Amino acid sequence: MPDEGSTSKRDLIARVATLELLVADLIHELWRVDPAGMERLAGEASHDAEIQNTRIALPVGEHQRERLYTVLETRRRMLKRKKTDA
Repeated sequence: MPDEGSTSKRDLIARVATLELLVADLIHELWRVDPAGMERLAGEASHDAEIQNTRIALPVGEHQRERLYTVLETRRRMLKRKKTDA
């Protein structure tokens, strides 16, 4: 009998990958519709990531700081305009 935990993990991974593709497609379309607005968002994302890198360490666990950095970096990376759009 297959392990239900493994099946649900694979299912979750597939769902997350699908959502990531949908978000990437949405961002691509937003760059086509409103380049100026997306430039502002991308600038804000870069600014937020820069602030996080120069800020004095928060009084939380290292894993929380790493998680915040990962979230901000992912946001900055996803909002970056792709060379094919330029």
